[in-house]
Amino acid sequence: MTDSVDEKMSKIADSFDEKKGQNVVRLRHVLSTEELKDVDEAFQYGIDTEDFVMDPEKEKKVLRKIDIMILPMMCMLMTCQLMDKSTNSYASIVGLRTDLKMTSQEYSWVASSFYLGYLVFEYPANMLIQRFPLSKTLAFAVVSWGVIICCHGACHSSATFLLCRTLLGIFESFMDPSYMIMTSQWYRKEEQYIRCGIWLGLQGFGTMLGSGIAYGFYLHKDSFHFAPWRLLYIVTGVITIFFGILSFFHVPDIPAKAWFLNEEEKKYVVERIRLNRTGFGNKKFKLAQFKEAMLDPCIYLFFFYMVGYGITNGSIGNFGSILLKEQFHFPTGQSLLMNMIGSGIDIIFPLAFALLNHYFVPSRLGVGIIINVLIFIGLCMLAFAPENPAKLVGFYLSYLTTASWACMSSVVSSNIGGHTKKITANTAFLVGFCVGNMIGPQAYLGSEAPIYITAKRVMVGTFVLTIVSQILLLVIYVWRNKKKQTESKNYDDADGQLTFGDMTDLTNPKFTYIL
Repeated sequence: MTDSVDEKMSKIADSFDEKKGQNVVRLRHVLSTEELKDVDEAFQYGIDTEDFVMDPEKEKKVLRKIDIMILPMMCMLMTCQLMDKSTNSYASIVGLRTDLKMTSQEYSWVASSFYLGYLVFEYPANMLIQRFPLSKTLAFAVVSWGVIICCHGACHSSATFLLCRTLLGIFESFMDPSYMIMTSQWYRKEEQYIRCGIWLGLQGFGTMLGSGIAYGFYLHKDSFHFAPWRLLYIVTGVITIFFGILSFFHVPDIPAKAWFLNEEEKKYVVERIRLNRTGFGNKKFKLAQFKEAMLDPCIYLFFFYMVGYGITNGSIGNFGSILLKEQFHFPTGQSLLMNMIGSGIDIIFPLAFALLNHYFVPSRLGVGIIINVLIFIGLCMLAFAPENPAKLVGFYLSYLTTASWACMSSVVSSNIGGHTKKITANTAFLVGFCVGNMIGPQAYLGSEAPIYITAKRVMVGTFVLTIVSQILLLVIYVWRNKKKQTESKNYDDADGQLTFGDMTDLTNPKFTYIL
């Protein structure tokens, strides 16, 4: 005979007695055994804070503490990621292609092979992030890719270099989904865009640092026993390893276990994300949520958005220095320094557009559409303007893609409920990113150097996907919010399921989409 409900509740109480003490009494009256497995990790902490009233001034202090302790580390790891990815662009004009006897096609695959590894491992990476402690898993991946970056400097053939790039893509596939989840764990929905603008924008220091290191090695190349590009990979790899180890000890796996917060502040953290209705996460894979994601048109719009984005990103990210040197006729050293202008755009404009949304334009997707229209104009100038100065302006307008990424990643973080659905959405988002980044470099035909007109036309034609996708998302979210406003009146959240029940955005009647 099966246990009665009361007996099951008693077993739950016994199993939690040592860890949660008196709080178990409340859990016993809320959830069954099976329900307890399905809820978000934040649920047991939410029981503690169910009747907790926050002081607005204390909440501001907690937010400042989170910003001070978490954001700088996020920014440093993002700096390492972009620095490591962009080293190809710098190395390509300081001896990499010559020393490894790379053809134009082989160099295109240097860029695409990274995203091939990223693409193949993206969903397994998301599953590992769900199953194991997030920050520890990410730190392991960061240290691993730092080691692989160092190995780039030891390559003596195109084949071994391509292998290193593929392995690098595998381990970097952990980074972006981890940060999208962390942003939704630590910040309210209305705070997420600005924080995405900060941690994504400040990755511009990565390209700035990378181009500065490359320039220094190039300037003093006669003083070293190694080729400048080899030293570039070794130094950037060592920097990455250092910050990966630091993040292992510094970043907590979930906010409620933060070592830098006292018990009262931890309650503030839980209460702050209560209305997000996205929780901290759930380690159980839920097939129903996966199926819902596969039937949700928004997931496919995320994918197509990132395909259009990725084609331009992969093109400029890997061939930017080559265009500056070959098409715009800047000397090698100056071409390396000219990359710093793009780095400055990366740093300033993601946060600037986030502030535009915060103070002047209430629609986050509306701001994203503005950004992408500006990028599209820049790509048209780069491809079709008659004079080089206008083409150069268009080239730098394309660097607004980082601002576009910040906007859209905050939409994905805010508008997907249910942890399995969230990792599926993150995967679709980043698979689109990989597909685009694989396609972009392949459009650079050696026979068309230094103009590469086919690649520029491909960027112009495919970037329309990003604008159309955002317009359709805005229409869908407006319609869904109106529908939920009508239906939500019939529901309450007495047992906490609508808040921390790990429900999806579609099944949770109280879920509100950010527009």
